[in-house]
Amino acid sequence: MPATSERAPARILTVDDDPDLIAAIELRARRWGYEHRGVTSAADLWAFLERSTPDAVLLDVMLGDADGSRLVGELKRRLPELPVIMITRSTSVDAAVRCMKHGATDYITKPLDFERLRRALGEALEVGRLARRLARLGEAAEGEEPFGMVGRSAPMRRLYRLIANLAPTDVSALILGETGTGKELVARAVHQASPRRGGPFVAVNAAAIPRDLIESMLFGHERGAFTGADQTHVGFCEQADGGTLFLDEIAEMGFEVQAKLLRFLQDHVVQRLGSSRTLRVDVRVLGATNVDPRREMAERRLREDLYYRLRVVSLQLPPLRERAGDVELLAGHFLRRAAARHARGCKRISPAAETLLASYSWPGNVRELENVIEEAVVLHRGEELTLDMLPAEITGTALGTASAAAALTPQGAAESRLNPRQALQRQALLAALERHAWDPEAAAAELGVSRATVYRRMKKHGLSA
Repeated sequence: MPATSERAPARILTVDDDPDLIAAIELRARRWGYEHRGVTSAADLWAFLERSTPDAVLLDVMLGDADGSRLVGELKRRLPELPVIMITRSTSVDAAVRCMKHGATDYITKPLDFERLRRALGEALEVGRLARRLARLGEAAEGEEPFGMVGRSAPMRRLYRLIANLAPTDVSALILGETGTGKELVARAVHQASPRRGGPFVAVNAAAIPRDLIESMLFGHERGAFTGADQTHVGFCEQADGGTLFLDEIAEMGFEVQAKLLRFLQDHVVQRLGSSRTLRVDVRVLGATNVDPRREMAERRLREDLYYRLRVVSLQLPPLRERAGDVELLAGHFLRRAAARHARGCKRISPAAETLLASYSWPGNVRELENVIEEAVVLHRGEELTLDMLPAEITGTALGTASAAAALTPQGAAESRLNPRQALQRQALLAALERHAWDPEAAAAELGVSRATVYRRMKKHGLSA
């Protein structure tokens, strides 16, 4: 059986200047149920891609005079969801690792271990399938939730594409965003879409661990290593062997621990406190912070060298207030989940409550919205979540903001004739159009609705360029 969930046989392309090796790979690939083609030069590779797109590529690190890292970088720019496995001689492993930093999924050394190749292909094809799923999210049906994330706004679609591009590589990354934006959820998405998804995902919140314990929690300790160490502890770095280590709030760690973490990122060697033995582990590290890292470096709370070592790639998570149209999707998602968890019959959100939720600024982001919905479901009965079930700080703030906006803008008179839902809808539409130079298509993308809906609402509210 082929190691892929696609119905049609997966298509493998081997790019190597050794025709005998291509023939040997083709023999095994067809035996495993794959379609296979082979080319012997970079020129033939680009010519092949003009005619067809494979599901995975096996690429020689040194293809004649061509540099593998340049080739894989160009491949990933043209086809970001295409998984690429590097083929290298044992003496050029460093070159293969450089290729992985440019986007390659994996590497395998010559002479080929075909069982190892079979496994690598299966993992690469699964990574490609997940990457394509994320890339198609903009056209996906409403309600599709990749790895538990809900959102169809333009900032979220951009984030999904970045995750799809980052996940197949093995580089470190720094996830930035306000409290409550879902940094751990994004880290889990990167892990689940990567070849490491079969390994452990270990999440560590540095802010929740006392500073005098963080070193032993990260790197482990032997029994008796210090007062109170009454048993051996396997550290988080060691626990994550073969998988992903997620370090949240990295600036909360002391400088000494940050220095040891930097060394771990460089050599991936662990030495437990109280032990003379070292252990090499295979771990991908993702870091996160909810503060400005440059300010933390300036105030000497974050080591500059650690920041740049982690920040090979950075992902900036949008706050909920910048995710137009996502509040309604998220609120419905949290309502269904809370109703199921607490055996409540709440099935929908009233139009007035939905409008109010959409107009609130959500300083606590997605986490705050989830808590508000769960509180309403737990404390009230009925099939509909109504305005009176929402906390006073939200109803007061949102309604006050809407009233002030109507009073202070030229459109106030027009909006005063509309009900609250219509007035807020008009304000949101007008703001989106003004931000995008009255381009209905761009406004539709920001609001998460169709272009036809934008035109209909413009006509309804008397708005024209």
